[in-house]
Amino acid sequence: MVSFRETISREILLLTLCPAAYDNFNYSYVDNALEHGYATLAYDRLSIGNSTHAPNSTAARDQFQSFLEIQALRSLTLQIRNGSMPHVNQTYEKIVHVGHSFGSAQTYALVAAYPTISDGIVLTGFSMNASFVGYFAAGADFQLANLNQPFRFGSSATAGAIASGLNYLTQNYALTDYVAGLNLGSVVGQALNYANGYIVNSNANSQQYLFFLPGAFDTGILYWAESTKQPVTQGELFTLGSLPMLNAYKGPVLVITGENDLPYCGGNCLATGGAAASVPAGVKMNFPNASSFEAYIQPKSGHGLNFHYNATGGYDVIANWLGTHNLEA
Repeated sequence: MVSFRETISREILLLTLCPAAYDNFNYSYVDNALEHGYATLAYDRLSIGNSTHAPNSTAARDQFQSFLEIQALRSLTLQIRNGSMPHVNQTYEKIVHVGHSFGSAQTYALVAAYPTISDGIVLTGFSMNASFVGYFAAGADFQLANLNQPFRFGSSATAGAIASGLNYLTQNYALTDYVAGLNLGSVVGQALNYANGYIVNSNANSQQYLFFLPGAFDTGILYWAESTKQPVTQGELFTLGSLPMLNAYKGPVLVITGENDLPYCGGNCLATGGAAASVPAGVKMNFPNASSFEAYIQPKSGHGLNFHYNATGGYDVIANWLGTHNLEA
């Protein structure tokens, strides 16, 4: 089961990932899309949040992989297309898929397998250059989610057993990673009991290295991101590199990536040695049949586009692109 949030009534729907609530939603892509008149469907990716979880480490490795999640995304899209989505009494004339990073990879794979399923795709935090993914994996210093943040990702029994011992520590030390999700003075019962096959980056330092450009973000949002991070299954990581090189999709494509993106640009999306205008611009070769292609480099941004001061500027680029390609609300 994939969890989703209800849409508002409009003719065009943007199928995207859940937005950040930091600073009264001032960083929210969904809010920006609504201001431009679009409906949005934000969903929890299969395996996390309110969607179905892998019951054990074997399933997290062998079953909850990108292939299964792409089929879940296809099902969601078709339900919206034909008006069979529960609690959404509306059909939509056009659907645009908007993903970020792993979500962009899933969008890429979706339209490669089903070229007519989307009226436009927006791939954020993305390129087809995998040369630097190793830097991302090493910098993440992955740990078991249920040990890294036991009060969010561990079992209720484990969380409750250690809560009393942490009472003093949480009052006197900034244990951002370990105690995320702990509400002292209340009953511990919100732990999600993730299996050992779920992993997360180690701490706020690794979070900054992976997603943030120093000097271009509010430090408060770094700790908000760390305390609300979501895990990834081993199966998702193992199948991340399974994208086909040539994509049969024929609709319009926008790639928008931070200038200093680490995993897809090695920290400098403009360093191509003259081979292309930017690293993301090279994605054009993977879409030989696209009706149009544009690569936009978001200045002063790392991989986590939504976390930087100029995030809404990038959202406006997306909205303007939609209008240019007759996908306006």
